[in-house]
Amino acid sequence: MGGSDDGPTRLALHLLSHNPDNPRDSLPDVTDLAASLRDHGQKSAVTIMSREAYLAANPGREDELEPRAAYVVIDGNCRLAAARQAGLSSLRVMMDESLGGDPDELLESALVANIHRQDLDPLDEARALKKLLEVHGTQDKLAKRLHRSQGWVSQRLALLSLTPELQKRLESGAEPVDLLRAVGKKPPERQEQELARLKEERARKQAAKGAVKKQARQSAADPHYDVIEGAGSAAEATEPGQPVQDSTEPTSGSAPAVPAQPAASSTPDTRAPRPAAVRMPWDSPGEVCVLLRENMAPEKLERLIELLQQPAEKDEY
Repeated sequence: MGGSDDGPTRLALHLLSHNPDNPRDSLPDVTDLAASLRDHGQKSAVTIMSREAYLAANPGREDELEPRAAYVVIDGNCRLAAARQAGLSSLRVMMDESLGGDPDELLESALVANIHRQDLDPLDEARALKKLLEVHGTQDKLAKRLHRSQGWVSQRLALLSLTPELQKRLESGAEPVDLLRAVGKKPPERQEQELARLKEERARKQAAKGAVKKQARQSAADPHYDVIEGAGSAAEATEPGQPVQDSTEPTSGSAPAVPAQPAASSTPDTRAPRPAAVRMPWDSPGEVCVLLRENMAPEKLERLIELLQQPAEKDEY
């Protein structure tokens, strides 16, 4: 095996040991990963360091390594477990002795690898960050070391301040982790109340968004949401005393356009101006007639009446 600049090579699984400092408290179910390795092959190499280099950085931990192993996996413990479950004989590995000269650097290397893949359990991630915080001293220094913001570190550490009951619900997936990160910054006696408030607020926002989307769908699909466009603006665009010209001829099966109609008399119109878009009250025939008389030219209104009086054509089957 070469140094960190060498390309990946293959090693028998019995030569590899799990990392005792893996940030995960326990490995997750690797059944799906095992099937993927067996059916599709290994996509990325496992990162390892020699047994000697590991023990030099972690004296007295010989018994925690697998007896026959000559190398320790730093990044790829799940892939090692999945390969064994799938019955594979070897894995592609990448040797890197520079991963850490002491336990803190080894933990940091394993943590960073998991963070970049975003597959670390939230509480495991928080516990690993707490260990690293003891090394780096402040959240700001730790954040810079991990190339993250101080707020990112603070939010994740807040999970360790949750009550035991809320931590159990987090581990089971019963509660959203993003809300619990905010709840963890509250005193223990207020956490349940704060979680309920945040969930209620989220549900209210989601309901409001759903109502807006539903109304938009109805407006697009339901003809009863049609409106009379430009009833006021069209009248304002013509000279006084000139009728509004409407080139749209009504067709069978569609609602006629209703243009604005100026007052027939020169007497000033004291009525309140009609809004630019009037929603048609289709469920009230009387109101529809009033709007048509007020907004349609007389000859077009007569034509509409003639069309409505004609018997509907029957479909032939």
